[in-house]
Amino acid sequence: MSPVLFFRQVERVGVLCTVDAEPAAAHAAPAADRLCDAARAVLASLLGADGPPVLTLTPNDERIADPATLVVLLHAQTRTAAVPGAADAAVTALAATLHRSRPDLGAPPFFLTPPEAVVAAGGPAPPDTVDGALRRLLAGVARPLRANP
Repeated sequence: MSPVLFFRQVERVGVLCTVDAEPAAAHAAPAADRLCDAARAVLASLLGADGPPVLTLTPNDERIADPATLVVLLHAQTRTAAVPGAADAAVTALAATLHRSRPDLGAPPFFLTPPEAVVAAGGPAPPDTVDGALRRLLAGVARPLRANP
């Protein structure tokens, strides 16, 4: 992977989560704090022991503006879904966007990682299903971080 300036001089990665659910699918929406904890753990494992530390951020956290922090904003949107044989099915779409307070390094790359979808029937999706989706989604963030020290 060729060097991307946006990923240079990252000293830490912060994960910030936002969850939105339509009322009829709220039963299947992931809890924002658990989703963020899972995303932090997955990203830390993808970056390995020699990668930058990964921490969970909260809204208005001052570390968001730190130029050495790469912010991964994880969006989760849960909507009802038509799934054969499941009356209370819902789908949660997971997407990640990146932010840095370093305009001198340019904008984040477009289409870094495609969104993931998690289907759940009757309640929240099982943790291993969510972790698998997060692993696929966040691998697109980990690759350029590892390639651009």
